[in-house]
Amino acid sequence: VFGVLYLSTADNYLDRQILVAVSPAFKQEFGLNYEQFGWILSAFGTLYLLSSPIMGWFLERVGLNVGTSVALAWWSLAGMARGLTSGLGGLVATHGMVAMGEAAGIPSTAKAAQTYLKQEERAIGSSMSQIGIVIGMTLAAGIANYSMENWGWRSAFFVAGWLGLLWIPLWWWAAKKAPVQEPAPESKGYNVRSILREPQMWGFVGANILSLGIFLFWTSWTNHYFVRKWGLTVSEANRLGPLLQGIALVGSLLGGYGSMRLMRAGWKPLEARRRIWLFGALGMTLSALVPLAPSVASAVALIGVSYFASSAASVNLYTMPLDAYGGSRAAFAVSLLTSGYGVLQLVASPVIGRVADRYGFDPVCVAVAFPPLLGYVILEWTKGRGAQTLGR
Repeated sequence: VFGVLYLSTADNYLDRQILVAVSPAFKQEFGLNYEQFGWILSAFGTLYLLSSPIMGWFLERVGLNVGTSVALAWWSLAGMARGLTSGLGGLVATHGMVAMGEAAGIPSTAKAAQTYLKQEERAIGSSMSQIGIVIGMTLAAGIANYSMENWGWRSAFFVAGWLGLLWIPLWWWAAKKAPVQEPAPESKGYNVRSILREPQMWGFVGANILSLGIFLFWTSWTNHYFVRKWGLTVSEANRLGPLLQGIALVGSLLGGYGSMRLMRAGWKPLEARRRIWLFGALGMTLSALVPLAPSVASAVALIGVSYFASSAASVNLYTMPLDAYGGSRAAFAVSLLTSGYGVLQLVASPVIGRVADRYGFDPVCVAVAFPPLLGYVILEWTKGRGAQTLGR
């Protein structure tokens, strides 16, 4: 059941990343610059931000099975609509619609982890969704390259959309084999209003926003970086994506394993996850060295290490709301973190594009390297503030 659920993560990132993979082609056809491409990503961030709490609430109301199926059908159909566009306005509108459905992706996996896994297992369980991300990124690169070479870039959106729709009957078949979804025994009955009043919850959100620059930049701009900085072809740059995602997968698994070992050694859940976050924040600073890389291989290595550290920290951060507030509002609490991703995508993407147009990508590599350390300070400052938490 978990394997099939994480395939929805693969489709989430396939539909999201297929736009990035074909973007050099439509950027050339439509005469777009980097800043205009950034506005397409910003539209995604805007709708992702607005939709995340709504989708978290929706999953709590209708349940995991119905909620995930509706969301996936929505983003698959919206994703196919991108292939019918004829310019910047159409891409902005349709990619924003994709975001509305995809905002349910991470809250649904968090709700599943809370429902089926022990507390100390949740980070490493959630880290397995990184397998879905690797699958999605790999498929995006392969589908984009094959489609562009044989049918044109528009066809890639239709292939990705149909793969998403095929997941829905597979999930309903697998869900019949799942155990009955019972409320977690540690649930303390938090409601939406009480979670929103928690300073610690907003500390999680703030730390997430400050750390996601690494993730956003290296998932949405990597192929553009290698095309512009190192002169690779679009196909060559796309092939590096799965390699970096594989490195990120190892980081997420080790990050989840590390916090699990600390908890089994007697650490409190949130203390263990904050410690892994600190190590991750330190590792993310290596992104600042990417502009000094003397070769493509060394640039890939430095990006990979910072991406590794980002994933190790992220799987623990996205589990912290479950530790703090139990399972009564698992999807909603985590949806606030995904809203943070929307905020950053909304604000940062056009800025990244504007900087890249004028100065290249080197300043961006430095700019995203150090905010995660401030995120750690915020986690420490807000820890335990508010109501008594479960995993202090």
